[in-house]
Amino acid sequence: MTRQIPVQQDRLLRPRPLPFLLPGAPTDHGTHSEQAKNTIQAPGKYLTQASGSLSVLLMSVALNTTVAHANTAPSDLERITVTGSQYTLATRHNTHFLSKERIESMPHIADDIFRLMPALPGVAAGDYSANFFVRGGHSDEVLVLLDGQQLYRPFHMKSFNSAFSIVDTDNVGAMDFSSGGFTARYGNKMSGVMAIQSLYDMPQYKHSLGVSFINARAGSQGTFDDDKGSWLVSVRRGYLDLVLDAVEDESNKFEPIYADLFAKVSYELTDTQSLSGHFLYAWDDEILDDTFSEWDGVREYQVKEKVSGEYSSTYAWAVLRSDWHEDLSSQTLLSVARVEEDRSGGQYDPTEVWLTLDDNKFFYAYSLKQDWQWRVSDSHYLESGFEAKYLDAEYDYWLEAWYQVNYDGEDYRQQKTQLTASGNVFGAYISDRWRLNPDWVTELGLRWDQQDYYGFTKAQWSPRVALLFQPADEQRVSLSAGDYYQPEDILSLQVADGSTEFHGVEKARHVILSYQHALSPAFQWRAEAYLKKLSQLRPWYENAFDLYEFLPEGQADRYRVAPDSARVKGVELSFQHHITSKWQWHASYSWSNAQDSINGRWYPRSWDQRHAVKLTSRYQFDNGWQISGLVYFHSGWPMTGESGRLVKNTPNGTYEIQRRLNERNQLKLGNYKRIDMRIHKIYPLSNSELTVFFEVSNLLNFDNECCIDRTSYSVDGEGKLLKKEERGHWLPIIPSFGVKWAF
Repeated sequence: MTRQIPVQQDRLLRPRPLPFLLPGAPTDHGTHSEQAKNTIQAPGKYLTQASGSLSVLLMSVALNTTVAHANTAPSDLERITVTGSQYTLATRHNTHFLSKERIESMPHIADDIFRLMPALPGVAAGDYSANFFVRGGHSDEVLVLLDGQQLYRPFHMKSFNSAFSIVDTDNVGAMDFSSGGFTARYGNKMSGVMAIQSLYDMPQYKHSLGVSFINARAGSQGTFDDDKGSWLVSVRRGYLDLVLDAVEDESNKFEPIYADLFAKVSYELTDTQSLSGHFLYAWDDEILDDTFSEWDGVREYQVKEKVSGEYSSTYAWAVLRSDWHEDLSSQTLLSVARVEEDRSGGQYDPTEVWLTLDDNKFFYAYSLKQDWQWRVSDSHYLESGFEAKYLDAEYDYWLEAWYQVNYDGEDYRQQKTQLTASGNVFGAYISDRWRLNPDWVTELGLRWDQQDYYGFTKAQWSPRVALLFQPADEQRVSLSAGDYYQPEDILSLQVADGSTEFHGVEKARHVILSYQHALSPAFQWRAEAYLKKLSQLRPWYENAFDLYEFLPEGQADRYRVAPDSARVKGVELSFQHHITSKWQWHASYSWSNAQDSINGRWYPRSWDQRHAVKLTSRYQFDNGWQISGLVYFHSGWPMTGESGRLVKNTPNGTYEIQRRLNERNQLKLGNYKRIDMRIHKIYPLSNSELTVFFEVSNLLNFDNECCIDRTSYSVDGEGKLLKKEERGHWLPIIPSFGVKWAF
């Protein structure tokens, strides 16, 4: 039932330092010589094929320019940040935006680095999900990479809005995040790149055990064969099911069981070649069986809701790094991925809907990817690469629903789809970086991508261009632009809403102007303005009352959104200050406007937040305790909602209430406010250390509106229709704790 409302992984074994929030800020110069060799360049997607016969090496143009300091050595050209909108997290270097140490001491639910992303400018998210929106784009517009491997479904608890990620933050050695203007190395996503690199530079032996409010983990790492080889393994198990089992009653059963395993082995084959093997497995078994009472103003009635899901994701990949010459290197990645998703559920609400559904998906991906880096001269650096994938997806979906409330006259809906889609995806790129003079560096890139599966055959050329000028050592001005295409993923066919054909390829054109200034070694700021124009958009489906329904496709308020085009524009201001070695803060303000054009009118997107303020701060006391805080504020998200009117339906004058969905996103939820706090301390022990933390999310227990829970109507004594709208809320105050022992 659908209705239209008018409305980097670079060199994977020995990584380079990733760019600082403000490249003009001080860096750890003492490590530059080693880091110049040990580079990790985040991979894109790259190979080509000419229609069934030979592969054609294609390219992509990213005219991205960046400036090095006037005193930067020419050999540093390969490490220059190409555009603005780049953030580096989780490294061990305190000069970076959020160091590993600072992330470990900051409040974020379940110690999940995905949950920390909303602290960055331009990123929006709801409390219930670890998924997020980047600069007005959909949540599926972010490319997630782990050690060069794309993660197709990087979340646990997918039946419940993807509450946590499958990436263990303790395994993260560095993360490079781009919110726009990324280079030709990356393709098939329109909004952002999240390139995660696992831990490197392993100690000889290190083991750890940890437990928190959400999960328990164990990890081990070390080296072998005179440090030529290293290994890392970790396992996590969520135990929310055990906690909830102790407190739930007979009418409510909620069992979110999940676990994941990550392992990596690296070995230096020769002085010029290294090989690494990686394995990631994530598993979920989720059950919600809930019965509760509702009151419609006249009577009390029972509502039943049941959701269950079994999910698994398996990734196995190997990476070969080769230094063919001191100026020429390559990385080759070979991988296989498997994703299985089984979801079923039902809902009985005598005033709204009775539905049942069964949703099964299987997905396989086999990939070959290679990247090359060539330092042609001190002023010329060239990158190129390709990727080839074979994909296979199976869908088996069934839904049946009867509606007591409908908004388009449809009382019954049945949807059944079974299909298999398989085919190839190819990509290739070339990126050419030039130092024009000590103050200018330019990068030209061109990217080509092709998709061919299930009758869906498309190809795209993606030119990208950027320019950065450094008028002084402490200032940088950059301008970048480019085209970014995103095909409908073979695993994302909207069968739940009746789609049986892939729509096409969406297009986004980015233009970004960035100014960065280091007023002192300890204080930097950045201003950035951006414009995204989107076209060739595929239709999607939303719920008018709640974006985070557990069974969204079966609800009566489900409707189709089919924009002709869209635009996102915004301004972001960021400030970072290291007051002392013990006290640092970072603040940002964002103004943005994300709108879809539908039938000649502009409508805000459902995650559009016009104003957003984010503040983080950390202070370390002399006794070793650290206290960190995060303050969030943003404008309330738009919401559609419904309206009713009295309609005379019999000759004797009886009336009924006719309900209809409002015009798209003309309502507004209340402004969002939240304060999180964490205290954290590391206790040195004999040959080990103990870390403890206590955390409170939503410290002041703000009632932040998330959705419309229920709309009811009554008629007063004068025959006037009265409407009552009950709004739901995001998460209340949540205390948490954690203990980790490293030995």
